[in-house]
Amino acid sequence: MTGVVLLAAIIWFSSAAEPRTEPKPAGVTATNAATPQEIQLRGRVVCLEEEMHRLFQTDLAVQHEHLFGFRADDGKYYTLLRTKFSEALFMDQRLREKELILKGRLFPNTQIFEPITLRSVRDGVVYELYYYCTICDIESVSPAPCACCQGPVELVEKPLRASH
Repeated sequence: MTGVVLLAAIIWFSSAAEPRTEPKPAGVTATNAATPQEIQLRGRVVCLEEEMHRLFQTDLAVQHEHLFGFRADDGKYYTLLRTKFSEALFMDQRLREKELILKGRLFPNTQIFEPITLRSVRDGVVYELYYYCTICDIESVSPAPCACCQGPVELVEKPLRASH
């Protein structure tokens, strides 16, 4: 009898130690559920609230904070994830007035986009965008004061060289 109790205890402890996995919804695999897709978008930064008001007559509060997103040339809208690489889109009005090419990651089962590289397009020419401190000779992805001297930085648009 002691052997049966001991065997039952061993089975119970070993099953309790095994990680339990929840069943996945139909059509979801470990790969597509956990891996963001790298994509490139071309379009403009917009306030999503104002766009939905313009398109669908949503009730827009007169006083509202901007919820910035991206309207791609194909008409799709994306919510922009605010990171150190995309901070300039939220801070610098000049970027929100430009046609942009954003490369980054689209998260699974969402329209949430994490921009990683920012480019502008003007007269058919693609430009690299960055901020530059003339005092420290430092390039940055942010319009925030220089990390070294805390002085102002300048927005630089430099034409990309054609690749051969």
